[in-house]
Amino acid sequence: MKAVAALLIASLVASPLLADEITPPAETTAVCISPTAGDDRDDATFDGWIASLSDSLVLSDATAVNAITDPQPDAQTTEEPQKPEPPKEPPPKRPSLKPADFWKDVKVEAKRYVADSFALVTAPFHWDVADWERVGGAAIVIGGLMLEDRHLDHEFQKWRSTSTNRVSDATTGFGGGYGVNTGVAFLIAGYVFRSWDLRETGREALEAGFLSHLLDKYILKRAIGRERPQRTGGKTVFRPGSSNDSFPSGHATEAFSVASVIAMRSKGWVLPTVAYTAAALVAFDRVNDRVHFASDVAAGAILGTAVGRFLVARHRRAQGEKPAPTVALVPIRGGLGARVDF
Repeated sequence: MKAVAALLIASLVASPLLADEITPPAETTAVCISPTAGDDRDDATFDGWIASLSDSLVLSDATAVNAITDPQPDAQTTEEPQKPEPPKEPPPKRPSLKPADFWKDVKVEAKRYVADSFALVTAPFHWDVADWERVGGAAIVIGGLMLEDRHLDHEFQKWRSTSTNRVSDATTGFGGGYGVNTGVAFLIAGYVFRSWDLRETGREALEAGFLSHLLDKYILKRAIGRERPQRTGGKTVFRPGSSNDSFPSGHATEAFSVASVIAMRSKGWVLPTVAYTAAALVAFDRVNDRVHFASDVAAGAILGTAVGRFLVARHRRAQGEKPAPTVALVPIRGGLGARVDF
């Protein structure tokens, strides 16, 4: 049970870390998380890096000093439109079960799926420097875990017990049927209680799970073709184009796609913490059961979170809502940095 407690603590820390997809920053603050304790020369190098990053991403025609000290315009006036732009939607209102209103919602939902699918597939063609930095940070994390996959697999199996198996049996479903049921529950509650927020949470949780599943199962798994650890004895074996489907983890993808939507649509920290804790337990379960490597579940977590946050941010723009503050990990010289966008 110590592992479960550690996952809870980790989820409290990590739940806000991944940022919206395709959300250009309005204001940016960079914080260093460097693995080396530097001298004056290192401090000067890092300060210069902050200045150059702020200069290039926020105010391209200002100096590095101005980029840090000058107040920024409002986010709504500096943010570039998303490409392709999301179709306009009706403003938020209380859901209705009247036949005419319900079928109107169904038509809007169908348009959403088509437009969002196209936007998701074409998103990399519209990424800016900040987006590619996020991809670089994710690649560093996944690549580092791959180097340790065999060791981590050995350690997980070494400490596997009846207790960890019980936790796995109870929580793995949140990366499968339980995840879908959660989205349906939010959707039904939204209509029953006539809550726009609950309904949108359910709609987006189902869509995020569906679209991330398509990307995971029919594109990434088949293209990468990684064999599962229980089949290779912990060794990393890739057979691109084969039916091997270890990377990325589908359960982790589903769990984190639903958790990210719930977190973005919820007020406060309680529901986001519960959602990401459940998703983290699913990731733990898959490694415990030896059906995935640690890097598989990390990739699934990143994919699911990215898709979920991308969809919520996109729909907020379509409905005229202001993007929420985010924190993103970016690679820097000598380690990783955290960038706050607000």
